[in-house]
Amino acid sequence: MRTQILASVSLLAAGAYAQACLTTAEAQLVADNFQALIDQPFSIPLAEAALTEDYVDWASGVNTLINSGCAAPLSLTGPTFTNRTDFIKGQSGQAPIGFQILNLWNNCDTVMLRWRGTNLGGPTTPAEDTTGMIVLEVVQNTSSTTQPWQIQTSYSEFNSGAWLYDLGVFKPTNCTS
Repeated sequence: MRTQILASVSLLAAGAYAQACLTTAEAQLVADNFQALIDQPFSIPLAEAALTEDYVDWASGVNTLINSGCAAPLSLTGPTFTNRTDFIKGQSGQAPIGFQILNLWNNCDTVMLRWRGTNLGGPTTPAEDTTGMIVLEVVQNTSSTTQPWQIQTSYSEFNSGAWLYDLGVFKPTNCTS
């Protein structure tokens, strides 16, 4: 009897976990939402639908851009945004940034993107493309049928040196070409 109960509980738990697994189509929707928050005119309704209230963004590259290559005001190892409201305040003041998804992978609760930045808003032509990786941790959104998953945490890394060059902030003086 005890074995049957344990087996039933295990099957229920496995079934519940399997039901909470992100599909490829849902992963694409999560990626498209994140891309839209970056490369289209900013939409507060989309941010509220796509991000959890306790959303946290970790991006030392973004912190480097905010700091203009200096050591302050943001710690390079700290979060860029600690909640959805801060993200909305920070991102809504930015012009759209060209953002092309190059690759997309996912598992049950994570979407991973390889991306390339285009039209980065700077005065120079980039010496190299700005490319990067983003890992988006997601949670089920049981209150919406159009947005079944919300981004809870993002981890981003990219070539911030190339982007600073594109913005005209970084001007190399030791290059030979």
